[in-house]
Amino acid sequence: MEADRPTGLAELAAAVSKARVRDLEDVYLERRAGTSWRVEDGRVVAREATLHEGAAVRRNGMLASGDGLDRPALADLLGIESRTLPPFSLPRPPEHPHLEPAFAEPPDGRVGVRWRWSCAVVLTCGRAVAVSRPQLAEVTSADGQRALFRWPADARFRFVTPEELAPAVARHGKVRVLLAPAAAAVLFHELVGHPLEGDLLLRGASPWSGRSGERIVRLPLSVTDDPTRDDLPGGYDADDEGSAAAPRRLLENGVLAGALADRRTAEILGVEPGNARRAGVHSPPRPRMSNLVATARDPLPEPPRAEASIEVLALASGTLEPASGTILLRVRRAFELRRGERRHALAPFTLAGTVDDVTRGLLAAAEPSANAAEPGWCTKDGEAVPTGGFAPWLLLEGLEVR
Repeated sequence: MEADRPTGLAELAAAVSKARVRDLEDVYLERRAGTSWRVEDGRVVAREATLHEGAAVRRNGMLASGDGLDRPALADLLGIESRTLPPFSLPRPPEHPHLEPAFAEPPDGRVGVRWRWSCAVVLTCGRAVAVSRPQLAEVTSADGQRALFRWPADARFRFVTPEELAPAVARHGKVRVLLAPAAAAVLFHELVGHPLEGDLLLRGASPWSGRSGERIVRLPLSVTDDPTRDDLPGGYDADDEGSAAAPRRLLENGVLAGALADRRTAEILGVEPGNARRAGVHSPPRPRMSNLVATARDPLPEPPRAEASIEVLALASGTLEPASGTILLRVRRAFELRRGERRHALAPFTLAGTVDDVTRGLLAAAEPSANAAEPGWCTKDGEAVPTGGFAPWLLLEGLEVR
């Protein structure tokens, strides 16, 4: 069953505009639904369904929010009489799906799976802008690692049970590593995505503040933030301020070329808005990534394993420390390489290096590029939004194993 259609939203926008609420910036209405399954050895052992809805009002930079989507609650947030607002409704969620048809094969071991659906409407300047987002499939493995996809899951996705091995310990010191697309996507997330969010640029908390137009990478890499990619989980057709979604080029053949902005930072930086995202009704919109798409000019036809000593398949997380300019990549799955062949699985470790180490150390990109289920949820100051990635393989030197 398709979600029910919204009603009365254009009339609601007109009524709010007519009420002339002082210093009103926008009104945000949202409904979210989810179903969670706990799976053990291919069998569902628990299921839970959730539904949350609420509204938020911004006035003169201040946010007031509350749970529920009825007229009295919204009128109270606006500070007007509820009788001045017409009846309205947001779409109801579709029927909660079944787990079994959504994946190519049943999960092995213990995992958690969650279906997520959401819809939102922004009332601004007397109009109602619907915000459409993809349904999401979130998978949490027994070791706590999360992956995020469009629902249903990509047909190529397979549940990966943590390996019961006696892994070797990676030697400390500087290494040359080969990052698979999933790991490369996390690196771009920390190196290019977060540092080019407009609020970080404006307060000088980014290594790229004031450096637009500079070459930061010798390798001809380009990175675009693209919320219009309908195959990745960070997509939307309008942002959470009601601005139309559009691809934003951030890196052009190694040169800093853009920024991610909401309306306020766009005006100051002289760029287009369209990247404002909210973690929910109780969070204000802020400049955030959506789907980072990385490409390389003339990439190698295959990963250069013979040139690396470690192959990193997946990261548990990545962090950019603004004060020190250090990037930390916490490695979840990796192999020691010798003469281009995998020799030993490696126990989890951390790769560390400065931003300069990383930008100088990018040596080559290679096919096949791929969609990445990591980093999935992106957390900034405790507020999480879904993100996607598409990246090539990367050969990188100068990082240190810790």
